[in-house]
Amino acid sequence: MKGVILRVFLFLCLSLFPLSAGASQLGVAGDYNEFILGDISQSGTDSWGPVAAMGNATYLDMSIASQIKVNPQPELVVGGNLNWTNGSVGYFTKEDSGNLTGDNKKGDILVGGQATIGKDAGGYDTVTYRSLKQGAALPFSFSGAQAHLQDMSTLWGNLSPTAVPTSTTDQFGKFLITLSGNNKDLNIFNLNANLISNASKFSIDVPFGSTLLVNISGTAASLQNFGFFYDDIQGDYNPNFPDQYILYNFFEATSLAIAGIEVHGSILAPWADTLFSNGHIEGNLIAKSLFGTGEAHNELFEGWVPVKPVPEPATLILLGSGLMGIAALRRRMKS
Repeated sequence: MKGVILRVFLFLCLSLFPLSAGASQLGVAGDYNEFILGDISQSGTDSWGPVAAMGNATYLDMSIASQIKVNPQPELVVGGNLNWTNGSVGYFTKEDSGNLTGDNKKGDILVGGQATIGKDAGGYDTVTYRSLKQGAALPFSFSGAQAHLQDMSTLWGNLSPTAVPTSTTDQFGKFLITLSGNNKDLNIFNLNANLISNASKFSIDVPFGSTLLVNISGTAASLQNFGFFYDDIQGDYNPNFPDQYILYNFFEATSLAIAGIEVHGSILAPWADTLFSNGHIEGNLIAKSLFGTGEAHNELFEGWVPVKPVPEPATLILLGSGLMGIAALRRRMKS
């Protein structure tokens, strides 16, 4: 009987209070600057952090993990085939590529399929790396990561907002969007893809260190040609922009266009084919596929979002009453 009471107690606690996570709520994807659930094709750009692609990866003039000094895992993981001409994996300058002491580190590549590395006129690889493994066992399950990301995106997309965004229009009919919230832990806003696709300014006013979840509905979305502001300072010039606490959740999008923009925060778009043609992102980029020349900076998501609604005060009172009842029952049993 005591065991039954204990299990009831634990069930009540766990069903009402989310567990604190030591790792990213994005799962294994949280460790990667770009985590793509299909194919990736990029040229003339770089990712400051590690990259993983479930499908094939095609690169031309590409640098990966260029700002990663210490990393126990492979900096590039490809589930399918890799085709790469000109580039590098790891943290080092061109001048230091032969003298990898101190912070300099060539990176590791792990490919589930086959790798084709371009050659120069002398027959040497045009990609600099430390190790390359082909036909290798992957360090994690892409399909498991995909299921987790899709589940989280759907779950978070259905959370109730904590505040309502405001918007006005400028002289060109574009939207000036403001997200203003005062919760020190979590602020949730809902936006429509049409609104954000026609924005000219995106202002954020929430306590520093609080998690900001922006749920964006709509199957086709774009982030193009507007600036992000925090405390009325544009992100490009604001060293205190809380990039690592911001998550844009495109929970319905099947297509996403990013161009001419510096995105401040992480993007979760697990169903979206993404064209990133210009600019850069300060955060994780998670998408179904990725094509283009966009640059990723390794400001990984560190926020926390509940996986179910936070209990209302009345629910807490009910839980307290239930626990008191359990305690009384145990006392009667002992007597």
